[in-house]
Amino acid sequence: MRMLIYLFLICFLCSCKSNADLSMERGIQYYEWGKYNEAILEFNHAKYYQLAKKNKSYNDIKLLAQTHYNLSITYAKLKLFEKAIQEAQLANNLIPNKEYRELLVLINQELASK
Repeated sequence: MRMLIYLFLICFLCSCKSNADLSMERGIQYYEWGKYNEAILEFNHAKYYQLAKKNKSYNDIKLLAQTHYNLSITYAKLKLFEKAIQEAQLANNLIPNKEYRELLVLINQELASK
């Protein structure tokens, strides 16, 4: 019986998500519901949880880049293109990839059409 309790505790502790992960999930849900201001708050919480960490792993940096990316998309949805560009650039600076570069291009195209 005692072994079963220990196994349960180990499984429970290993499955716990960080505050940053939980804020990201809430932010994504708010975005999907069209609650963009709430999404921004949650993404910013996730960002600050990650920035507060002293020793960042590669996964922490990936999560931080994804947070900037999510913020960028949300700002663009609200037509706050200057903020959207800043966040997209931060994401691309952390983890340069095609998705982040494409977002920068799209936002710049939107700005140029105005």
